[in-house]
Amino acid sequence: MTFAAATLARCTPPKVEDGVIVQTDTGRVRGQVVDGIHRFLGIPYAEAPFDQHRFRAPVPKSPWDGVFEATRYGQICPQTGTGLGIGDLIEGEDCLNLNIWTPDPAARGLPVMVWAHGGGQISGSGASAVYDGTQFARDGVVLITNNRRLGAEGYLYLAPDFGQEIGPGNLGILDQVEVLRWVQRNAERFGGDPGNVTLFGESGGAAATQAVIATPGSKGLLHRAIPQSGGHSALRPDGARAIAHLAFRQLGIRPGDLDALLATPWSKLVSVYDALQASGLGRPQVYVPVLGDSLPVHPVDAPSQGIGTEIDYLIGTCRDEINLFAAIPADGVLDGFKLRRDFLFDTAGVDLDTLAAAYASDRPELDADAVDLAILGDTWFRVPTLRIADTHSAANKAKTYMYLFTWESQLLGAAHALDLVVFGNGPPIPGLGVFSDYEQVATKMRRSWINFARTGDPSTPDFSWAPYEPTRRMTALLDNDFSLVADPYKGPRHSLRDLMSAAWQPRGF
Repeated sequence: MTFAAATLARCTPPKVEDGVIVQTDTGRVRGQVVDGIHRFLGIPYAEAPFDQHRFRAPVPKSPWDGVFEATRYGQICPQTGTGLGIGDLIEGEDCLNLNIWTPDPAARGLPVMVWAHGGGQISGSGASAVYDGTQFARDGVVLITNNRRLGAEGYLYLAPDFGQEIGPGNLGILDQVEVLRWVQRNAERFGGDPGNVTLFGESGGAAATQAVIATPGSKGLLHRAIPQSGGHSALRPDGARAIAHLAFRQLGIRPGDLDALLATPWSKLVSVYDALQASGLGRPQVYVPVLGDSLPVHPVDAPSQGIGTEIDYLIGTCRDEINLFAAIPADGVLDGFKLRRDFLFDTAGVDLDTLAAAYASDRPELDADAVDLAILGDTWFRVPTLRIADTHSAANKAKTYMYLFTWESQLLGAAHALDLVVFGNGPPIPGLGVFSDYEQVATKMRRSWINFARTGDPSTPDFSWAPYEPTRRMTALLDNDFSLVADPYKGPRHSLRDLMSAAWQPRGF
């Protein structure tokens, strides 16, 4: 389908019919049938995470009477920072809900794919239009998106001052785990197979996916994972506590005064974000999962510790990740990337000049400035992704597949977030790129993603996808046509050997 034809199709009013009533474990829900696909929106999977539930682990939703009309998106969780992509969606307190697209609730044994939205743990929602699951459902998948707590509500580290049950520093991740528990109880009611669940996500959603795998209690809830361009990171408890104490000072809250904390509107917590970020205490960010009892192992180290090695992986990044951020016309957009690069390289003894020479040799089309930008993006996204793939494949317990997204828009190259075309819902970054033809790569990607979810192998009839292993490191280049190459990061890898091979948690990475 051409871009013009796809645009015209999206402008045609959909055919909407009343949906069937499905009995979930907490009550009956009724969705709609939109152009032949059953859609259920805004189903609550947990109690509203405020009042007595605020800053605590998610509590499964209590049963309700009557029929829940699942015909519109529910509230989304409070946004922090830019809050990109909110549109007409409403921020609110009753935000722990999910959305389902299925070809037929009466089907049996369909693969289930659960999407973790992006947004760097500070913004985003499973209700974003780009994540509409219609195309996946049309191809035989039960596709589920959801909201999780963000910003201070999800990641402010409160436990040392308020008790272990308050603010462990990764409530957003525990919300995602709760979604997977809901899926185990309810997938069959929508045609899905609870024994074949794939968790996938992009950017902050990919990081959340890997953090879920590293979280105790998630074992057995998912069987495959697709982390796309994850900025995989975590905070140490001392740094996370310093961030919390700065927030308390900004808000005039005494550490340990739970009543004052609970009485603080979420909008006030959002308002202190800029001051927290400017403090430099967050390495690399203010709001990421915190290492501790709730997350004892750094997500990047999880496979090397034998965690998640039974899960099949399809993992990768975009070739020109940084181009999206470099195109944003605002001061300081790249500062966090530079701080992250400098900290990692100083700690690991990476010589930047030697690394830049390796990049220039591998990618002679780049000038010196473009090489610097490529290193910035790869340090954040590609390096931790490769370490996860290397250690997961070395365990040799489940399958590992690697990709590099190389399809280019005319203005941004193969930039961060362009791989969201896999949903088939049009250009994922309107206004920042020109897209003359993306349908071919979108269709090929979706076919591979679904085959991986169904069987653990992303190969298709027209492309045999070789597994990634520690010697050849076979990687699929995703463009209008897919191709396989051996270790496309071989040149820079030598300069980054400590980052690639050493455990991240003891080094503070």
